[in-house]
Amino acid sequence: MNDPVFAPEENVCKTSPLNVGDEAHIENIIPGGKHSRAFGIITIVLFIGILLSFLVNFGVSAYLGTEELVDSYFDGENHPNIFLSAFSDTFYLSKEVQNNVIMIDYYLFGRLPTSDVILGEDEFLFPAFDSKSEYSYAADYLGEYKPKGSELDSYYNGINELTKAYRKYGAEVFFIVIPNSQTVYSEKMPEYMGEISNDTRLKSTTRYLDKRGITNYLDLTDALIAAKDQGELYNNTEDSLNSRGAYFAYLAVLELLPEEVRAEISAVELNDGDFVKHTTAGKELARLASLDDRIKNRTVSLSTDFVQKYEILLKFDNYEMSSPKMLYKNDLPSHPRVLLQYSSDWDRIIMTDYFSNTFGTTIYSFSQSPTKEILNKDPAYVFCFIHEKDLPILGDGSLMPRE
Repeated sequence: MNDPVFAPEENVCKTSPLNVGDEAHIENIIPGGKHSRAFGIITIVLFIGILLSFLVNFGVSAYLGTEELVDSYFDGENHPNIFLSAFSDTFYLSKEVQNNVIMIDYYLFGRLPTSDVILGEDEFLFPAFDSKSEYSYAADYLGEYKPKGSELDSYYNGINELTKAYRKYGAEVFFIVIPNSQTVYSEKMPEYMGEISNDTRLKSTTRYLDKRGITNYLDLTDALIAAKDQGELYNNTEDSLNSRGAYFAYLAVLELLPEEVRAEISAVELNDGDFVKHTTAGKELARLASLDDRIKNRTVSLSTDFVQKYEILLKFDNYEMSSPKMLYKNDLPSHPRVLLQYSSDWDRIIMTDYFSNTFGTTIYSFSQSPTKEILNKDPAYVFCFIHEKDLPILGDGSLMPRE
């Protein structure tokens, strides 16, 4: 597979101030913050504070050395001037001081302490760069990852090869892409990022596969955008679906099944009252920005009134299987069995209630490349969930069943 057009080390995080907000949020922390007199006083105080901080930093750095100040721990040894050593420990290494600086920077200037997180509107946090996979969300958003023809061909050929491989086990396979949060909520991205490109890797791939007549591939973007008026679908402090988003993803997946199969099952019916909305500590992106106690997550969960008609009867190292409870044995079909494959435990957790309450006997693989042991459980249909950032695995063979 060709390398992405946009190299990670050249991502826009290094060339654009990704965390500079368009307006200060001074009115959130002091009364009358918009009045010019108060703002002028605060500006002067901040300027003096920054100037003093620079002078102190310069003086202490000159005495102790720059490397000593940036060490993860400074013990003060070998420095006769105890005052400067103690000051460095107190000011530069104090977690409380650092947190206060981060908090003030966020409230006053709308800035975050990391370039790996983008601060959007309405306290939405978006990932900018994933160092583990060397994927730049920001670059892809801007169209820098537009795939070349050879890359698109690899996705097409990969899907065809995988389809043949699963059919050897008597199963039809579907590939479902969960889009990035900024793909669905692009209107929440900061103004300086502009509109989402029409040449993102996902949009380009979806257009190409549709043109080539691939029918067992589903990009969830349109279904999720259409459901946004029902309420928030993603966690605002993490690039992940919430229970409501998972529900609309589930409904879209059912549409992939043949009409005769859909006639045998009953889709879970939910409305807004079936979801519980509450505020929790910020999730992964808020923690990365050291603001998880300030930027809260607007969490959406299933109500405790939801009736689970299934139970997990078998659980092994690489998969688990649910079956209907005795009380609901006649409510759920025994066939077709379905196999769901996830790269994220979170996706599996929030979708289990929906699929197990629909199909009864349902297998959940903890890997996107199932073993022969799992496929011998005779699933009729396999749903393989892929995140937008992981789209290239369609063509690299990593989804191929293992013997």
